[in-house]
Amino acid sequence: MRRMIVTGSEGFIGKALCRELTKRGVEVIGLDRKSGTEATKVCELLKNGGIDCVFHLAAQTSVFNGNLEQIRKDNIDTFMRVADACNQNHVKLIYASSSTANPENTTSMYGISKYFDEQYASIYCKAATGCRLHNVYGPNPRKRTLLWFLLNEEKVSLCNCGQNIRCFTYIDDVIEGLIYAVGCHKPLINIANVEPVTVLHFANLVNYYKSVDIELVGEKREFDNLEQQVNQDIYLVPLSYMSVEDGVRKIFTMRRGSNSQKNAGAEK
Repeated sequence: MRRMIVTGSEGFIGKALCRELTKRGVEVIGLDRKSGTEATKVCELLKNGGIDCVFHLAAQTSVFNGNLEQIRKDNIDTFMRVADACNQNHVKLIYASSSTANPENTTSMYGISKYFDEQYASIYCKAATGCRLHNVYGPNPRKRTLLWFLLNEEKVSLCNCGQNIRCFTYIDDVIEGLIYAVGCHKPLINIANVEPVTVLHFANLVNYYKSVDIELVGEKREFDNLEQQVNQDIYLVPLSYMSVEDGVRKIFTMRRGSNSQKNAGAEK
């Protein structure tokens, strides 16, 4: 059985990755601050041998996070320690980068930190593969993301009148892309549904299935980016990426199925 480490294993992407790896017969060692284990424990675990791969997903994840010191510690200092440990122990490192690492998209310390990670790995951990993830969404989304607000609030305000453009990428495609990276020898790859849509279009798709009062606000938020660019020079993982229409439909199909099971259980 193969053994792999996943940092950030309790996060939105981490949980989904751990489930899929386990289904495929991988022994997963999950590390997450929520469960009391820091990502830097990778350094200790790799010394014992027997690890085939490290997925490093743990990070501060918001462009609107103003705690620059925490971003530096988690996204740069910790990343350097994990990358160095993988390099010294000759273990494959796959790490989550971001669309915001593209200099054309960088507006914040978060994007700066992810771009730093890419540059650091290219020099000090050459066997690593960085995965630029683009606006990942799916069932049970991370708190305070657009989809989370749409699913949990009765009224949602969209800045810039909802005209911000994003490449929303469904969680299942992201997981397939991360697993693809295990056998990939490229230093950097894109995992992205390169179908740009406006935030308003995405919100209206959700609104079709669940009534939301959508308020359009004219001003642009600080640190926001009006259009996220996908760097076409970086290899795009060849998947049949799910369209946002199909992705949103799948989310609500799953929610209906889950509610039906709950109701059936309650009636017994």
